[in-house]
This record gives sequence, C-alpha cells and structure tokens, in this order.
Amino acid sequence: MGARVVTTIFFLSFAAAARADAIGALTAVGNARSWATVSILLFLLLALSLSVLLGVRRSHRTMEKKFVEMERVLSRHEKTEMILKEAHEELEVRVRDRTADLEMSYHKLNQVRDSLAAANDRLISLARVDELTGIANRRQFDETLNIEIKRNIRAQRPVSLILAELDFFGHYRRTYGRDRGDEAFKKIATAVSRTFKRAPDVVARYDDQSFGIILPATEVRDAMRFAERMRQVVFQLCIPHSESEVADRVTLSVGIATMQPDKLYQPADLVAASTRALDAAQQHHNAIEYDAIRSEPVEA
Repeated sequence: MGARVVTTIFFLSFAAAARADAIGALTAVGNARSWATVSILLFLLLALSLSVLLGVRRSHRTMEKKFVEMERVLSRHEKTEMILKEAHEELEVRVRDRTADLEMSYHKLNQVRDSLAAANDRLISLARVDELTGIANRRQFDETLNIEIKRNIRAQRPVSLILAELDFFGHYRRTYGRDRGDEAFKKIATAVSRTFKRAPDVVARYDDQSFGIILPATEVRDAMRFAERMRQVVFQLCIPHSESEVADRVTLSVGIATMQPDKLYQPADLVAASTRALDAAQQHHNAIEYDAIRSEPVEA
C-alpha cells in the first residue's frame, strides 16, 4: 500500500514537472526562476511521500503488534475456557459420585432403621407373648384386662373373665417329667386358643398351669357356654394322666366372673371373683363354677 502511494506521488510530481516544463517552454525556456520553484515542489512532494510511507509502515507494525497481542489474548482465553470446562466436568463427576454415595448411605440408613424398628416390634411382641405356648403372657393379660374393662364400661357392655387350671398338673410334671409337661401344656394351649375365635377375645397363660381368658361384651350365660366348650376340648385331647384323681386323662377346672356395665369395678375385683369360682370348681375337678363380684363398686 505504501509503495502504491509513493508511486502515485512521484507520478503526479513528474506530471506536474512536465507541465511546468511545457509552460516554461511556452513562456521562457530555461527560466531559472521557474526551475527553482519546480525543484522545491518536487522536494516537498518527495518529503511528503517519505513521511506517508514511514507513517504507513509504523501503522502497519502497530497493527501487527495488536494482532499478535489479540492472538495471545485469544489463546489465553481459549486455554482458560478449556481449563474451566475440564474443571466443571470434573466437578460434575465428583458431584454425581458424591450424590450416589449419599443415596447409598441413605438407603443403608433406611435399611438399618427398618431393621431396628422390626427388631423393636419383635421385642415388644416377645415381651407380651408366652415363650412356650405362643399365646399372650401374664403381662399382656393384665394390660388387656384393664383396657377392656374401661372400653366396655364406656360402651355399656359386660366383660366376662375365665380362669382355668389343669387338674393335678403338678403331679403330671413329676410323673412324666418337665419336658412332657411342657409338651402337654403347649398342646392344650393351642386347643384352648382355637376355641375362642372372636377377634376381641384374649387367651393368655396366667401362670405355670392355668389360663386366663378375657371375653369382652360377653354375658354370664355366653361365658358359661364358652367355658364348657373349652373343658370338653381339653378332655377330648385324651392326654394320659395316671396320677389324676378324677380321670385317666388331663382335665380342666374353670371359674367364671362377669362385670356388668352399670357398675364400675377394679380389674382386681373381677380377677378375685374368677379366682373364687375357680377354687370352687377345683373342689370337684373337671368342673365349671361362677361367682359374683363382692367388692364395692368404684365411683365413676
């Protein structure tokens, strides 16, 4: 570009000089004064051309430096973007891995929590279940009796309680051994629990050789009917008992008491009445007796 500018200037200079020569020839060839003027003009044009050329070159070098600097900046920017991209990708991988670890830990934590909850439920259940027979134990019996009395009094319904004990079962254990005794008691417990099929009825092991049966919403006559069925079921098991004083097999004595909804008594009052009835039945063995509550009712 600079060369073209200079060439153009020189061309214009020579053209001007030629025109001046022509004019000088027409006016006065060899006019010294005109030649001096032309020489000065040519010098000025040459100086101007050199100045323009140098300016163009300086501008070109400046632009080249700026382009180089821009390339460096762009290169650094591209490298920075690449580093940021790699760092971002690495961060995403770490986040995914950490998230997966946390999800796994949360899953394991839930499993442990569920296992502990199940174990706790199991312990609670075992605390209320007789280990030998699988029916309710004495603790469950006491808690349920208290709850059912309050519930049925509010609903104005009677509650009956059966206490039943195997006749001469201490003799049975001494004669046949404790293992045979446990086996027989377990068999009897299964048969007795199957006799009471209603949902609210509770069959429990009351002590070493007796049962307690809670019968919500049950009148005396119905409790007597259930008791007779239970007595017959045990008798029909035909478990041999050579030391029994009443039969050749294991038998059952049953005591019954009922709490009417018009009067509020303590659970112990109902248990005491059933115990008296059981004591009366054991006077005859393989029998059923009923006794009324004799305590004073509790004020509501």
